[in-house]
Amino acid sequence: MWPHLFELCEKHPDVAFMIYTNGTLINEEKAEKMRQLGNISPSISLEGGREATDKRRGDGVFDRITKAMDHLREKGVIFGFSITITRNNYLEVYSDEFIDFLIEKGCIYGWSFHYVPIGRDPDFSLMISPEQRAYLVDRVQYLRKNKPIQIADFWNDGSLTKGCIAGGRQYFHINAKGEVEPCAFAHFAIDTIYGKSLLEILSNPLFKAYQKRQPFSDNLLRPCPIIDKPEALRQIVKESGAAPSYQGADDILTGENAAQLDTIAAAWQEKAEPKWEELAQKEYCKQ
Repeated sequence: MWPHLFELCEKHPDVAFMIYTNGTLINEEKAEKMRQLGNISPSISLEGGREATDKRRGDGVFDRITKAMDHLREKGVIFGFSITITRNNYLEVYSDEFIDFLIEKGCIYGWSFHYVPIGRDPDFSLMISPEQRAYLVDRVQYLRKNKPIQIADFWNDGSLTKGCIAGGRQYFHINAKGEVEPCAFAHFAIDTIYGKSLLEILSNPLFKAYQKRQPFSDNLLRPCPIIDKPEALRQIVKESGAAPSYQGADDILTGENAAQLDTIAAAWQEKAEPKWEELAQKEYCKQ
C-alpha cells in the first residue's frame, strides 16, 4: 500500500528488507518486482489453515495468501511465514501436515511469536500454557532437524540468542510515530528519531536500564522481561522514567494485568527449570 516501498529498497541495495505482510496485495507484477530487486523477503502472516485464518482475517483471505505464495515461488523470491502462537492453534500450525503444506508453497523460513498480552484489550486466555510451551521447545527442534525449513521460535529460542536481543543489544523498534522502543512488544520510549542520532538514543536511560539487566534470567528459556520476568520491565520503566507509547500501554505494569503476568511467569518457571536442565544435559552428552 505504501507507494515508496520498492523505491526505498532499490535505493538501498546493500540492505535486506523483511516485510511482515498479510500478503493479499502480492500479485504477479509485485512478485516480479521483488525478484528484480533481490533484497525483499515477505514474511506472510497466517493464523493456521483456511478456517483459522479466515475467521480472524476475513473470508477468502487464506486463498489470497496462498495465491501470493504461488506468485513468489514461481518468481523465485525468498519468503517465509509469520504466525502468532496461541493455545488455540499451536498444535495445528506445528503439525507435520501444515508445515509440509507451507514448504510445498515455497516457504523456506518461518517466524512464530507466542501471543503476548499487550495492546488494547489483551486476552490472557490466548497465551499458551506452560505445558504447551514446554511441548514447543521439543517440537520446533524436531521440525528444524527433519523438515527443509528454518523456524525461529520466540521466546523459546533464547538459548540460541543468549537471552533477549532487544533494548539495542542486537535489536530495537521504531514505531509509526518515530518513538524508539526497546522491542516491538515493549511499548515504552523516551526519545524519537527526530533531532537525535540513534547512537544518542541507544544511550538514553531506558536502553541503559534495559541492557544492564540482560540476560534477564540465567535460564535462557525465560528470556523475556514481559512474560518471563515481568518485574524486570516494571523496574526498567520506573528507573528510566520512560513513557508509554500509547494510552494503556502501561496497563501491564500494574493491577490485575501485572498480577496475571506474575502468575504466568511463575508457572512457566516451574516448567522451564527442569526443561533447561534437560537441554543442558543433551548439549553435554553431545560433547
